[in-house]
Order: sequence, then C-alpha cells, then structure tokens
Amino acid sequence: MKALGAIVVVLVVLLAGGAITSNLLSSDLAIQQTTDPSGDFLTATPDQAVAFILVTGFIIFNVLGAGLTLMIVFWLLNRHVTAARQAPSPDAA
Repeated sequence: MKALGAIVVVLVVLLAGGAITSNLLSSDLAIQQTTDPSGDFLTATPDQAVAFILVTGFIIFNVLGAGLTLMIVFWLLNRHVTAARQAPSPDAA
C-alpha cells in the first residue's frame, strides 16, 4: 500500500511539473534569444564565451582542490591507523 502511495505522489509531482512547464512556455516568460529568423540561438557572444570559460575553470579548479585535500586527509588517516595496528598493544605485555 505504501508503494502505491509513493507512485501516486511521484505521478502527481510529475503532472504538476509538466503543467507548470507548459504554462510557462505558453506565456511570454521564456527568454527570446533572437528575433532574426535566420539567427542561431546556439551561438555565444564573446562575453558569454569568456564567462563560460572562467566559470568552468573555477569549478574544475575547486573540485580538484577539494579532491586533493580529501586524498591527503584520508592518506594521513590510513597511515596513522596502519601504524596503530602494527604497534604492540599495552595489554599484550
């Protein structure tokens, strides 16, 4: 019964999202890229291209930095755990 309720909730959320999306697209809330019939909406201006490169570089730099930091922390933790396991226990004496 809980599974049926979960499926109903998911379907209601999907239907509501579709209704909201169709309502937004039918009104003038969507951003119009160009009024030129032969214009290409996939072409970026130089400012947009520079902003994209800067944001992408910033994100990649931060993700790599976070990954390297976590790698160092886990390596140090593993090193100390390994050293603690190899050390003789005080109860064994």
